[in-house]
Amino acid sequence: MKWFYAEAGKQVGPVEESALDDLVRQGVVRDDTLVWREGMAAWQRHAAVRGSSPGQASAAPPLPAAPAAAPASAGYIRYCSECGRAFPASQLSTFGDVLVCGQCQPAYSQRLSGARQFGGFWIRFLAIIIDAIIIGVVSAIIRIPLGLAGLGVGLGLGRNPDPNQVLAAVPALMSLIGLSFFIQMALSLAYDVYFLTTKGATPGKMALGLKVTRADGGPISAGLAVARYFAKILSGLTLWIGFIIAGFDREKRSLHDHICGTRVVKVR
Repeated sequence: MKWFYAEAGKQVGPVEESALDDLVRQGVVRDDTLVWREGMAAWQRHAAVRGSSPGQASAAPPLPAAPAAAPASAGYIRYCSECGRAFPASQLSTFGDVLVCGQCQPAYSQRLSGARQFGGFWIRFLAIIIDAIIIGVVSAIIRIPLGLAGLGVGLGLGRNPDPNQVLAAVPALMSLIGLSFFIQMALSLAYDVYFLTTKGATPGKMALGLKVTRADGGPISAGLAVARYFAKILSGLTLWIGFIIAGFDREKRSLHDHICGTRVVKVR
């Protein structure tokens, strides 16, 4: 995997990943150094895409020399992810983990909002149905032993069970129901997290040409995927209003998209 990194306002690279690790150890590439590789939507801070480097998280990076056009008091120097030029941090706009200068901001904002087509309510609803069918089939196969165990408990009661037998069987049945619910939730969570972090979309969304991204167009992390899963449950608990609002939002965001700062975009 080949990487590029920004140094003194210039693009350097490509370098292999092992070479980039050496540069990190040497202090050439720091947590706030902008890096990019093929497949990334924009330049991002090294710490955001490869994790914080040992020994750098506790100490602020040294202040580089300010360019002649900017006074030293303007603050730390950062780099625009679009043009790669150095600017005082106060002169850059933040889009998630992406920093953009004033000159590049209009084009970058237009590319984020205007160039992207967002997945509407009905196409997302269909994607949910496809995913539900896939998860349902897999879950049913996994839970066959639980169903057989429950059937065995029921048959053991006979046709005219004694009330005491019924009461004795209730804890076992409730345990089977609880375990079945846990398996269903764990499977659904693993399904979402795996596909959103590795493919950018679940199979249902991939089938319909949809992808889940952050607000800046970048991929979502495992932590964000977990948070989005539980936020989806909240969207359902609101009598499905959390899902319905996607039909009226300018960027077709559901409640869980608002909570997690995600977007569902069309990729074809």
